[in-house]
Amino acid sequence: MNSLKFLLSTVFLGACLLTYGQPSGNPEKEVRFRDKLFTGGSVGLSLGSYTNINISPIIGARLTDQFYAGAGIEYQYTRYKYPDGNLTASQYGGRLFGQYNIIPQFYLHSEFSMINMEYYSFNREERSFIPFFHVGGGYRQVLSDRSFISFQVLFDVIQDKNSPYKSWEPIYSVGFGVDIW
Repeated sequence: MNSLKFLLSTVFLGACLLTYGQPSGNPEKEVRFRDKLFTGGSVGLSLGSYTNINISPIIGARLTDQFYAGAGIEYQYTRYKYPDGNLTASQYGGRLFGQYNIIPQFYLHSEFSMINMEYYSFNREERSFIPFFHVGGGYRQVLSDRSFISFQVLFDVIQDKNSPYKSWEPIYSVGFGVDIW
């Protein structure tokens, strides 16, 4: 049932983004909605006795000069090498996010995600969707008139019992974005 709620929420946000009205005023200065769209995300790689591969693409829109919103998917493969064998896991899910620019470079960030994870309960392996609500902030550096890189620190405030994050443990990430059009 949780995955159905998440899917419906994702569809609702996507519909809102696609039907977002344009500002009234001088038609020569109006920006088409498609010109507000951007894509990007993040990738991660760690190799060795602990291997982690993370791919997280996003699509979003600059709804105003201060507010950005969007959605993304995530896939993560993890492998732990032990002397007596390997332990592997795959995690996947989706997310909805919003960002509010305090000033053009610094922003506040909130994000709701549902990630399908493996975890252990009563000494047996289980898999289910785990909810996360991340809040924090970041720094966005413009690279060109069509691209940027971002650095952010987030905290999971839900603290689901199966979350891999400890209470108020910071989550650091680096991402990028480019205009679609």
